[in-house]
Amino acid sequence: MSAKSTAGGDFNWIAPVYDALSFMVFGHRLQWAQLVFLDRIPVGASVLIVGGGAGWLLEQVLTRCQPKRMVYLDASSQMVARASRRMIHKALVGSVDFRVGNETALLPGEQFDVIITAFVLDLFTETTLQTSFIPQLLAVLKPTGLWFITDFVQTNIWWQKALLWSMIRFFRLIAGLNVRALADWRQCLHKSELVLLERKSQVGGMVSTEVWIR
Repeated sequence: MSAKSTAGGDFNWIAPVYDALSFMVFGHRLQWAQLVFLDRIPVGASVLIVGGGAGWLLEQVLTRCQPKRMVYLDASSQMVARASRRMIHKALVGSVDFRVGNETALLPGEQFDVIITAFVLDLFTETTLQTSFIPQLLAVLKPTGLWFITDFVQTNIWWQKALLWSMIRFFRLIAGLNVRALADWRQCLHKSELVLLERKSQVGGMVSTEVWIR
């Protein structure tokens, strides 16, 4: 789970240790899951990353995909600061507009070829996804634009269900997350008339990496 809008919790104070916590539980598997379909991003695309955290995914997109323009949007000022420092430290080349805020901070008339949300949808209730989050992102996605998603999904394996339950409770406590269960975000996307292009199961089936199109 990553740093997002106020409705999705406040991740400012955990920003310095977030990546380390993720590694302790999953190793590199959550990072590897985000790489699966990056080669589908067209060269020269305009890309919006929402809730990008400390900048690892930004680095991958810049070095692998050759985007023309990127907006890096995260509700946590600490995450944005870490991402921008990472770009400088790694000498990454590219046009990146760093912004602190949620999806409502997107500018009128902005349009993107690609939207990327990695471990974002799990932070919201289905009501918030359907009435606010998804419609606001669709408003800036081009008519033939692609939405790349990597996120947790419901599972029937008992230990995975227990781990997801524990993660939700943990982030409810430390980040003020207001969800009590993992939303069926796939159903929310279907209701928004998005179409699934590709899907690959990750992390033993508890994570899915997917590409959706309008």
